[in-house]
Amino acid sequence: MNLMKENSPNQNRIYELDIIRGFALIGIFLVNIFNFIQRAGIGSQLLSGGNWIDIIFTGKFYAIFSLLFGAGAAIFLSRAKEKGKPSILFIRRMVVLAVIGFLHSLVWGGDVLLPYALVGLVLFALHKVPAKVLFKVTFSLHIIGILVNVFAYDWLYGGKTDMPPILDILLLITALTSFLVYFIEGYTLMNMDVLEKLKMRPRMHKWLLITLGSISVISVIAQFMITHHKPAHILLIISQLPLMLTYILLLLWLVKKKRGSYILYPLQAYGRMAMSNYLGQTVVGIFILPMLIGYFSPSLIIYGVCMITWITQIIISNIWLKYFYYGPVEWIWRCLTYWRLVPLLK
Repeated sequence: MNLMKENSPNQNRIYELDIIRGFALIGIFLVNIFNFIQRAGIGSQLLSGGNWIDIIFTGKFYAIFSLLFGAGAAIFLSRAKEKGKPSILFIRRMVVLAVIGFLHSLVWGGDVLLPYALVGLVLFALHKVPAKVLFKVTFSLHIIGILVNVFAYDWLYGGKTDMPPILDILLLITALTSFLVYFIEGYTLMNMDVLEKLKMRPRMHKWLLITLGSISVISVIAQFMITHHKPAHILLIISQLPLMLTYILLLLWLVKKKRGSYILYPLQAYGRMAMSNYLGQTVVGIFILPMLIGYFSPSLIIYGVCMITWITQIIISNIWLKYFYYGPVEWIWRCLTYWRLVPLLK
C-alpha cells in the first residue's frame, strides 16, 4: 500500500494535491526571494542567474498554486453542500482569506491571498455553470491571453508606440482574468474527476507526460540557446502552460511509484500547511534576509536562504502535523469559516 495513504492524518484529504501544493511553494519562494532581496536594497544589476529562474520557475509555480486553489474550492463546495450550507461557508471562507491577505499585503506588496479571495468570490458566482462549459470558456481565454501577449510584444518591450485599442483592451482583460482562468480550470478539472481518470488510464497519463514533457524540454533548451529577447520571450510565454502541466503530471506519476512516493512524502505536510508556510516565507524575506546583507554575496543569500527555509519549513511542518490537525494559520482560517473552535491538538 502507498505510504502516504497509510499514514495520512486526514483520510478525507487528497494527498496528491498536498504534495503538488508543497512543490509549488518551493518554486514560489525562489521567485519571490529576488523581490525580497531587491526590497532590501540590492539592485537588480548585482543579481545574476535570474534567467534560468524565469525559464523554469517564474509564472509556472504561481499558476500551479492558483490551479490548486480552484481545485480546493471545488472540494470545499462539494463538502459544504453535504452540510447543507455551501453559500455562507464559502463566502465566509473567502472573506476571512481576504482579511488575512489584506494584513499580509501591509507587510509584503507581492501578496496573492487578497486577490485569491476576490477571485474566489467570482468563482463562487460561476460555480453552478456546468464544469465542461466553464472549462471551454476559460481554456479559450487562456489561449487568447497567450496570443495577445505574443502579439503585444513590440508595444510592451520593443519601444513601439500607439498600441491598437483592441489589443490594449485584450491585454487588460487577460491581466484581470489571469488568476480567475487558473482558478476555474482547477475547479472544473476537479469536478470532471481528472485525477481519478488519470489513475484509471495510466497509458493516457504516460503519453500526456511524454508529449508535454518533450515540448517542455525542447522549449527550455531553446530558451537557453536563443540570444535575441523577442523570440526567447515569446517562447517563454507559450511554454508556460505545457511546462506547468508537465510538473503536475510528473509529480502525479512519481507518487504512484514506491520510491517516488517515499521521496515526495515530506512535501505532503508542507503542502497541508501551505498558508502558514507562505506567510512564513514572507517573514524570512522581509525581516531575516535584510540582516544578511553586507555579510554574504547576493547569490549566496538567495540560494542559501531558500535552501535553509525550505528544509526548516518542511521539517517543522512534518513535526507539527504529528501533534496537530492543522497548521496555525489554517486552524484560524477554519475556525472563522465555521464560526466555532475546531479541535487543533490530536
